[in-house]
Amino acid sequence: MSDLAADGFQASPFFKELHDGLADNKIKQKAIAGVKAVIVITLKNKEGKDQSWILDLKNDGTVKKIDGSLPKSDVQLLLKDVDFVKLANGKANGQKLFMNGKLKVKGNMMKATAIESVFKQIDPRPKL
Repeated sequence: MSDLAADGFQASPFFKELHDGLADNKIKQKAIAGVKAVIVITLKNKEGKDQSWILDLKNDGTVKKIDGSLPKSDVQLLLKDVDFVKLANGKANGQKLFMNGKLKVKGNMMKATAIESVFKQIDPRPKL
């Protein structure tokens, strides 16, 4: 799924992992049941460019890159590319990023917290 990649964004491979993880029907159903939301993630890279992806964890369990205007969503997360990568790798805590002003949330705050559990479920790295 190369259409998930965005030049200059370190998070691109993570969206592919998310996509591949959601291809597993069991994970997809669990993610939809746990989150029940459409989430837009907007990242800003080092060059100051913005790119958004949409995670539909309400209806069909898909991840898509957004080109153009943002669709309607339950929640939007706005953060830097590098901070998202840390969050996705479990090296940063969403609440801490939020408290430090590095993560902005528009919409349903509770839905925003639910997404961290999805990242943990899909994480392809070995659990020690």
